[in-house]
Amino acid sequence: MRDQIIYASILSLQCEGLKFSVDSLAKKLKISKKTIYKYFPNKEQLALAIYERYYLDAGKQVQAILNAHEKDRNSKLLHLYYESMKMIRSEIFNKYQLNEVVLSYAKQQNAALWAIISDALYHAESEKTKQALEIIISGAFEKLYDLQDDPDAVIERLVMLL
Repeated sequence: MRDQIIYASILSLQCEGLKFSVDSLAKKLKISKKTIYKYFPNKEQLALAIYERYYLDAGKQVQAILNAHEKDRNSKLLHLYYESMKMIRSEIFNKYQLNEVVLSYAKQQNAALWAIISDALYHAESEKTKQALEIIISGAFEKLYDLQDDPDAVIERLVMLL
């Protein structure tokens, strides 16, 4: 049940954004809020479990993409990073008043994910170039998220620019 709660929470957070709540999660899983709090006594513990699982799975996805050597590899990597950026938006942490430990962990994991992705995208580039590209890509993704638009066209254009 613990894993079901975590996976449903990740999906809800990604799909519902700031509308995500323990009430809606319980309704989706057809369980009581009490059951959720049995596994996660407070929202910080639930949030930390969400981010631990999310970034563990994201790391596995990156490795699978890199091992597959597909022609749309860069697009898949950028889609994954876009989803990761959505998970660390400041509004999420402000709305749910999550503590600095969870925020710090999430940002650290996002940075580690970016390091792997950027090495795959720009392995021959200098660190300065990688930092500039991170600013460009992260900025594009933040704007895209603010517009609530489909990321496909932007990611396709970014892949062409790479």
